[in-house]
Formats: sequence, structure tokens, C-alpha cells
Amino acid sequence: MKTLNQKCILIIDDDAGILRALDKALTGEGATVIPTVWAGDAIEILSARQQRIDLVITDLRMPVLNGMTAVYAIHEVFPELPIIVLTAYGSPDVQAECFRQGAATFLEKPLNTTELLSAIEETFAARKTSA
Repeated sequence: MKTLNQKCILIIDDDAGILRALDKALTGEGATVIPTVWAGDAIEILSARQQRIDLVITDLRMPVLNGMTAVYAIHEVFPELPIIVLTAYGSPDVQAECFRQGAATFLEKPLNTTELLSAIEETFAARKTSA
């Protein structure tokens, strides 16, 4: 059984290779993936509400509109939407700030598919128990 059937995941990362890898891993588990390289596009997609989004995965270091700003903006408008932050530049301070801005989960790159899927499952499980 695919663990992410019926889930729609919006991914924000300016690295095309990371987007492809995440898309492949998550679609392989049954998810619908909407990839975007710019946080501004992601906010537009969410605001249009043309498709139900179950989860956002975002990188932190991106040009123009960084991931921290995206986490804050998304959480302000969609407080129930879980956000997973991925970064290669993590620290305890960065992690704490991500959680303050509304992130549900914080993961450091590089990570493998098993770690990612486990974090996604834990994020969804935490949302069910708090609902």
C-alpha cells in the first residue's frame, strides 16, 4: 500500500535536482506533487485554492523570497497546513526560528527517502492527534 495515496504535496526548492528527486520519491508513494522553484508561486498556488494541498515542503535558502519568509506567510494564511522545512544549512537557532514561524517539521539535507517519508507520516499523525 502506498503511504501517501490521496495526498497533495507542494514542494518549493530552487534546485531542480532536488525537486525531481522529491517528486519521484513522493509520487512513488502515491502522492500528487506540485513542484515550484519560487516561494511566490507557491503562495499564489495556495491562494488560488484550485487544488487541496495537504502538505508544503520548502527549502530555506532560495533567492528573492527565502523559505523562512514562505513558512511565515503560509502559516499566517493557512495555519492548519503542515510545513516541512528542508535545509543544508541548519543550526539549533535556525530550527527554533522555523518552528516559531510555523513549521511542523525541520529536516537537514542530505536525507534519504526513508527519513523523508517517516517525517511526513509523523507530521500527518501529529495533525490528526491535535485535531
